[in-house]
Amino acid sequence: MGTFVDFFLGGVANGAVIALMALALVLVWRSTRVVNFAQVGQAMFTTFVGLAVLELSGSWLLGLIVAIIAGAILGLIVHVLVMRPVRRADSSGAIIATFGVLIALQSLAAMIWGGEPRSYPTPVDYVGIELFGRVFPITPYDILVLVVTAVLVGALAFLLTHTRLGLSMRAAAFNPEVARLSGVRVSRMLATGWVIAGMVGAVAGVLVAPTATLSPNSFDIFLVFAFTAAVIGGLDSLVGAVAFGIGTGLVLSLVTGYSDASNAAIVALVLLGLNLWFKPDGVFSHHKARSV
Repeated sequence: MGTFVDFFLGGVANGAVIALMALALVLVWRSTRVVNFAQVGQAMFTTFVGLAVLELSGSWLLGLIVAIIAGAILGLIVHVLVMRPVRRADSSGAIIATFGVLIALQSLAAMIWGGEPRSYPTPVDYVGIELFGRVFPITPYDILVLVVTAVLVGALAFLLTHTRLGLSMRAAAFNPEVARLSGVRVSRMLATGWVIAGMVGAVAGVLVAPTATLSPNSFDIFLVFAFTAAVIGGLDSLVGAVAFGIGTGLVLSLVTGYSDASNAAIVALVLLGLNLWFKPDGVFSHHKARSV
C-alpha cells in the first residue's frame, strides 16, 4: 500500500508539470484555433533565458520574471513573423509552421547555450516531505507547482470568460470576419493570445526545468504528455487540461512504477487513441454555442 501511495503522490507532482504545458497548448487553441507544437520549444528557449539571468543575478524570482517577459516577446515574434503569413493557409500549413519554429528554436538554443544538459535550481526544497516518521515523494517544490497551476487556471478562466479582452480573443479565434465587423481588432487579439500563451509557457518551462535537466531537446517528451492531456480534456477547456494533465501524470507514474519507464510514452499514445475513438472532442469539450 505504501508503494502505491508513493506512486500516487509522485504522479500528482509530475501531473502538475504536465498540466502547465497542456494549459499553454489550450490557451493558444482557444485564442487562435491553432495547435502550437512549438510551445515546448518556446518554453525551453525562455527557460534558458531565465537560467542565464539567474546565474548572473543569483535571484530565482528575477530569472522567472525575465523568462516571462521573454516568453511574451517570443510569442509576439512567432505570431508576427510565422503565424500571420500562414493565417490564410489551411490548418496543416499552420501546424507545419509550428514544427518549423520548434526545430529553429532548438537549433538556436544549441548554438547559444550548447547541447549539454544543465540543472535549474529550485526556490524551495526539492526533497520529500517527512510525516509520521516516513518520507513521502512529494516536495515543497511540488506543492508550489500545484499552487501556481491552480492560480493560473483561475486567472485565465476569469480572463477568457469574464473580461472584454477574453471575449474579444475568443470571438477573433472563432469567427474573425464577424468579430471584425463587430469592432474587434482581430490581428491584435490573435497577437495577444500568442503573447499570453508565451508567458504561460515560460512559467511552465521554469517550473518544469528543475524536475529534469535543461537542454534544447529536454522538453520534447512533455509535448507528448501535454498534448495527450489537452486533447483528452478538450482543447477548449482549461479545467480539462489541468484535470487530465494531473490524471496523465498519475497513470504514467503507476506505469513507470509497476513496469518500465520506457512504456510511459506508449501508454500516453494509447490513452490518446482511446480518447479519439470514444470521445474525439474531449471530455470537457463545449458543445453549446455561446454569444461572445
